[in-house]
Amino acid sequence: MSDVKYWMALNQVQGMGPASLKQVHEARKPAGLSMRDLFDLDAKEIQNEFSLGEKLSSAVNEAKKLLPRVENDFLALSDAGFDTVLFYEERYPPRLHSLMGNTAPPILYVLGNAALLSERGAAVLGDRDVSEKGRLVAYMAARILASHKITVISGMAQGADLTAHVSSLENGGATVAVVPYGMNHLTVPKALEPLYDEVRALFVSPFYPNREYSVFNSFNRNRLAIALSRAAFIVEAPSEGGIFEAGKSAKSLGVPLYVTEYAAYPPNAVGNPKLIAEFQGIPIRGRMERDLLVPNMDRLLGDAKFE
Repeated sequence: MSDVKYWMALNQVQGMGPASLKQVHEARKPAGLSMRDLFDLDAKEIQNEFSLGEKLSSAVNEAKKLLPRVENDFLALSDAGFDTVLFYEERYPPRLHSLMGNTAPPILYVLGNAALLSERGAAVLGDRDVSEKGRLVAYMAARILASHKITVISGMAQGADLTAHVSSLENGGATVAVVPYGMNHLTVPKALEPLYDEVRALFVSPFYPNREYSVFNSFNRNRLAIALSRAAFIVEAPSEGGIFEAGKSAKSLGVPLYVTEYAAYPPNAVGNPKLIAEFQGIPIRGRMERDLLVPNMDRLLGDAKFE
């Protein structure tokens, strides 16, 4: 059996974050040991032979106790068609390491085309109670991105996110949906069911399969979506909450941030002018194309294509 279940177990031990898992990987790599080999050793052997401190050797011991449950979860996940991408694999998106450092999730649980994780992508995010104007902006923005072969990345929440996923697939593009819960809780929205294409779509979660939704998860989900993207477009953001924090994450991660600028802001877009004024969000205004008002995406397209 693959090493995945051992990493899953180790990641469930209290205090074992991404940095600790990297230490374990670097310690075992020179000896050519699999994770199974490592788990066959006792705590003293791990500590003495691999220069791992007491904390890490004890963590491996704790992880051994979790293996029966984790193995069942891993097998159920595999049987359902889900896959995993580990932090040291070549297909793990290098952007996450470079932008997130030791906060990058060590395991990505995926369904669909994992190669999309490393394709040129742009985030389109917005409030679930997006205005009708905002819904149109999200749809047109995703359509423009799709026409330029740029993967649309969003969070699959109702409102602007789901609109962006639907638009990309309807217009021949690809999309990545980052979800705020473990894959055991994944339900494909009805609007996406007839459009789902295992080559052009990917669902991804950084959370253990049984993890339930929480507001904290949604904040982390949005930050991950931003880190996967070469540019981020906030369609509508309240003055606080997950979408506003996503805009702040773009600033802190160094991802170019774009924000819809309205003549009169809808109630759920009152955070937009603050993102523009205080977090260097680049305003996106509308322009007429064939009697249709569409967002001017030229500068964002340049960032997404030629970062």
